[in-house]
Amino acid sequence: MNSAKKDLFDKIVRVYPTLSPKKRRVADLIMREYKKVFLMTGKEIAQECQVSEPTIIRFTVDLGFSGYTEFLQYMKGLLHTELTSVERLKKVNHESDEGTTIQKYCRNAIRNLENFMNTASETEFKQIARTIFEADRVYVVGYRASATLAHHFGYLLKKIRKNVIIDTTLSWELTDAVNEYRGSALMFVIAFPRYPRRTIEMLKYAKKCTVKTIGLSDNHKSPIVTLADQYIIIDIEGVSFIDPFAHIIAFLGALVHEITFLDNARAREGLSKFDNGVRIANEFYADEGIDDQLEYGFDGPSVTSLWPKKKAVDEG
Repeated sequence: MNSAKKDLFDKIVRVYPTLSPKKRRVADLIMREYKKVFLMTGKEIAQECQVSEPTIIRFTVDLGFSGYTEFLQYMKGLLHTELTSVERLKKVNHESDEGTTIQKYCRNAIRNLENFMNTASETEFKQIARTIFEADRVYVVGYRASATLAHHFGYLLKKIRKNVIIDTTLSWELTDAVNEYRGSALMFVIAFPRYPRRTIEMLKYAKKCTVKTIGLSDNHKSPIVTLADQYIIIDIEGVSFIDPFAHIIAFLGALVHEITFLDNARAREGLSKFDNGVRIANEFYADEGIDDQLEYGFDGPSVTSLWPKKKAVDEG
């Protein structure tokens, strides 16, 4: 039995002798089907146990919670590692059908952003930014759904500093690099429920190689948080089995912004090199190249060979 589930059952066993018959019915249901309870509303639990809703609330207080809302948050933390995608979808069916799908997702994103904005610690945020800034090399790691977040953060970070390595596939190149590098290295690890086992293994490996670690996850019981040297906790509340990452993206952007202004000159140098590189490679669309493309065709001379001609035309 995992420690979170054991903690819940211990709470119930401890108060069980003092419970009324009605409250014992609620306790029995939780001990028997604790996952099912999380997927039910308070009203449904009351109906299942043939008790009133106030009895449910009083029972959660007996367990040491301030009320039913805090109990639900506790259950959410307990089940983060256990609920399957199908079970998450079942939970959605119990919630309000008000509004369109777009409205639900937008409201959910706004709610997550507001919760994060109201709970984020500016001091901890600045400490994390400073740690990343001071590292000689940064590994950005995220697998499965979090691979998107890792790639986004690593891509932005590469614009303003050197020695950023992104890994979204648990590659042997990363394990070799972590083992061989002797400088001041940092691993920034991102993982949300249901916490890929490969992410946890990589975090443990980094610690064995004495690489400093920062974990980004959703709650204090997350294995990413418990293993990391420093951590950021950002709760995620979804409306489906699809992970809501809008507020996580906002945080990662803000973090890069904060790192940028720790050394403006260095950041400008990095951005200039990035801009110069994409210009030489003709990486992005630009109107001034259309005439040359029409004249030579897309299989014609390289972009670099067109620049002198373009310049000559501009100069008349």
